Amino acid sequence: MEHIHGDPHFEETIAESLYGRQFDLVVAMYGRIRFIADYFAKRCERFLAVGGIPVYRGLLSPEDNHPFGLKVPTAETAPLMSEPSESKAAGFGHLIYQTERHVLDHGKSGAFNSSYFRYPAIYGPRQPNPMDWSVIKRVIDGRTHMILPEGGLMMTTRCAARNAAHYLLLAIDKPDASKNQVYNCVDEDQYTLRQWMELISTFAGRKLDMFSVPKEVGAPARMLTRMMDVRNHCFLDGAKAREQLGYRDQITAADALKENVEWYMANPVTAEEYPNYPDPFNYEGEDRLMNAYTEALVRLRNEVPFEEPRYYHSYAHPRKPGQGPDHRGR
Repeated sequence: MEHIHGDPHFEETIAESLYGRQFDLVVAMYGRIRFIADYFAKRCERFLAVGGIPVYRGLLSPEDNHPFGLKVPTAETAPLMSEPSESKAAGFGHLIYQTERHVLDHGKSGAFNSSYFRYPAIYGPRQPNPMDWSVIKRVIDGRTHMILPEGGLMMTTRCAARNAAHYLLLAIDKPDASKNQVYNCVDEDQYTLRQWMELISTFAGRKLDMFSVPKEVGAPARMLTRMMDVRNHCFLDGAKAREQLGYRDQITAADALKENVEWYMANPVTAEEYPNYPDPFNYEGEDRLMNAYTEALVRLRNEVPFEEPRYYHSYAHPRKPGQGPDHRGR
C-alpha cells in the first residue's frame, strides 16, 4: 500500500502532499479536518470524518446546560456546542462543532457523500494517552488501594479501538444508509469509573480496593476521569448506529480491556516514550491524603453528629386481617 506522508494541519501542506489527486474513499481521522474536507470536495466520492464528543454542550462545561450536565443517555440529537463558551475547554467543543458542520455542509452540497463519527475515549494498545496505566502500575508496584472521587460512580463513555474501526467499515459498506449522518461510537457495554478500575486491576493480577474521596481532593484519579468534572456523566447512546448500520461489538468491552492490560503489562509505559504522562505516582502523598481524610471524617462525625434517618416501607404490612392502619399508621 502506498504511503503518502505530509502535514494534515495546513491547506498548503495538504495540497502539496496530494498534488491534486482524487480518491474513491477518504477517512479523515487526524489533522484539521476542515482543510482536508475542503481539499477533497469534488475529489472523492465518500468522505468519512472522525471527531470528538466535546461537541456536546454540557460535557466540558456542565453548567452550560439546565439541568446540569448531559442527559443520560446522550443521543446524537442532544444540544451541541453551536455557540462559543466562556469556558476555554468548552470553547474547544465549539471548534469541533464548526468542523462537523463544515463536513456535513459539503455533503449536503453534493461535494461528496459524507458521514461523521463522534469518538469518545478510545482504548487499546499503543494509545497516545494510555490512561489505564495509572491502574496497572499501581498493581505492579504493590499498592492495595486506588483513590477515586465520589465513590467511583462517574460514567464516561469508552470504545475499544477494534469496535471504533468497525463503525467506519459498516458506513463504508452502507453508503446510502450513512449518507450525511452523524453517529456516536460506543462499546455496547459501559462501566462506571470504579468498575473500570476493578476490571483493569483484576486483569493486571490483583483487584485494587477503592478509597473514595470528594472530588475536590481526587487528584490522584484525574487520569482516569480524563480531567472531566466527575459530577457529570457522559453516557452516549449508540442506538442510531445499531439501527441504521447494524452495529454490534466485534469484541466485548471486558475482553478488549483484558487484551489492553496484557499488552501494557508486556510493554510498560516509559518516561522516554511518554514524557508528558501526567500521573506522578506519588504514593507517599496518596497515603498522607488517605490518612488525613480518614481522620477528618472521624472529627467531622464527632463535631457535627447527625442521627441516621430510619426508612420504612411505604405500604402497609398489617399483622392480622381487617386491622386497618398497621402498627406504623400506614
